[in-house]
Amino acid sequence: MAIYRHPTMRNILLIILTFTTLNSFSQKLDITTIDKSKISATLLDSAGKFQLLTQFNGGQENTLRKKWTARTFLLSDGKVLVEFYDKNAILIDNIEQFKKIEEVRFVKNTIWNLKKNISYKIEIAFEKGKQIIDKEKPERLTQYKSDLPQWYDFEVYRLNTGQILFLDKSENFQAAAIFPDIKTLASENSSVLEEEYGSDDDEHLMKKLASGDRLSDYEEDFYLIYPKYLKDLIKNHKLALVEQKIYVSDFFGNLHKSENGYYILVDEINQKNGAGNKMQILSLRIYETLQQVKDAQSKYEAFKNRGVTSEHFYKQISDKYADNFPKFVQHLIDTLPSILNFDKEQLSLDSLGIDLVDEALKWNGTNYKLFDTWYPSILAYYGQCYIADKQDGKWTMYFDKEDKVWIPEIKLNDGSSAWDWRDFYKDLSEGPIPLRWTGDWDGSRKKIRSRIRTQNSH
Repeated sequence: MAIYRHPTMRNILLIILTFTTLNSFSQKLDITTIDKSKISATLLDSAGKFQLLTQFNGGQENTLRKKWTARTFLLSDGKVLVEFYDKNAILIDNIEQFKKIEEVRFVKNTIWNLKKNISYKIEIAFEKGKQIIDKEKPERLTQYKSDLPQWYDFEVYRLNTGQILFLDKSENFQAAAIFPDIKTLASENSSVLEEEYGSDDDEHLMKKLASGDRLSDYEEDFYLIYPKYLKDLIKNHKLALVEQKIYVSDFFGNLHKSENGYYILVDEINQKNGAGNKMQILSLRIYETLQQVKDAQSKYEAFKNRGVTSEHFYKQISDKYADNFPKFVQHLIDTLPSILNFDKEQLSLDSLGIDLVDEALKWNGTNYKLFDTWYPSILAYYGQCYIADKQDGKWTMYFDKEDKVWIPEIKLNDGSSAWDWRDFYKDLSEGPIPLRWTGDWDGSRKKIRSRIRTQNSH
């Protein structure tokens, strides 16, 4: 005979707290596995993750650690929490469902002007991809194609699950993968990215804005628009004027509120500028709340009073370490796990370590405010990896007399630099891109520059 137990007050409170946490700090991620099982997981931000780990005595379980993620935790209610390198996480209902997503690799979409959402992909063998095509006869999306099929060729299909199948047909590298949507594939494939989000029409986004499109998946709140689109903009976004002559930049704008709740601030046409008394092109900014508008005003006032400053991009490193950077290399490497959020025992000075750091950078590199925090440690780590793997090179300090800054370098035994310190900084600040490329692991960049110099000399 089963005995029914009334829930205790503690359990009721835990249920209420969990419900509140999941609604305050989360969103759903629906996953369809390779066998078409459907798993509904919950994405958590850092605050929600911390709250659940505290409420349900989350314990780190390294035997369940999922590859390409930071940590896995078991909660006292049987749920599994997987933490990512950016300190966000995903909550899965139980271990059985967790095991069903073993082949799923979580990724972060990093298209520069779109929101950086968490998604997934399922990497499969090339032959498995062909079998799916032969069996299911999915729709081929012919608009996505390679510009150089003789070197790099692929096909894209939409499966009956709504997912996207990518088949890499390159001669030297054949593979396949399933993505939940085109955005996730575009984040990893430049040809698909250009077709889906690129346009030869310079007024493409202006037309979308004028049509009433909120551009809600775009990360930026700043756009440019020609005055000829203002009438349609006001009509299609259902805008009402709220306030005039608001400064969030050097030119003032008019603030409108949409019936849909958001605000649009667009430059006033009739004001003095470099082209006369009428603006030829207008700045347009979208805000979710009136407080965001006020914050932008305050930020501009502070910026205006401070003025514009510029500095050499190695100045902060030079100011802190001067010519002693090599003495701090090991210390900087030791800080990398805490900066990029992985366990220190995972870090090694080899290819596996570089793969780990590259993956962690994908998740953290889009937060540009953190760049100055992790860049010195990345530089130190990659330099030591290079020395250890190549058995060549040593740390040296180059002094830029014009800007009076010390710049760390790896000099090889033949006297050349292992990589160009300008490229290394630029690539990581704009990307980041894989360390082996920006660090010229195989010397390909050096060879290209040498060929260019030879051609120019002729």
